[in-house]
Amino acid sequence: MSDETDDLRNKLNQFKPAKKKLTIPKELLEGANNYDEKLGVIKIITEKEMKKVILLVKGMLAEDRNKK
Repeated sequence: MSDETDDLRNKLNQFKPAKKKLTIPKELLEGANNYDEKLGVIKIITEKEMKKVILLVKGMLAEDRNKK
């Protein structure tokens, strides 16, 4: 039974989409010198990874509430 379930899991994993890495050029992240450039980088990250950014902000707000 275990072998059958392992085989089934392996077959299902073949159909899972691969996790995408955030593809923002390193130069863009390191080269943001002024406020407008940094804001532009943040906008790009937010557009590409909206769910992660939302979770990050929620976590920061929860930590802030717990400190008070």
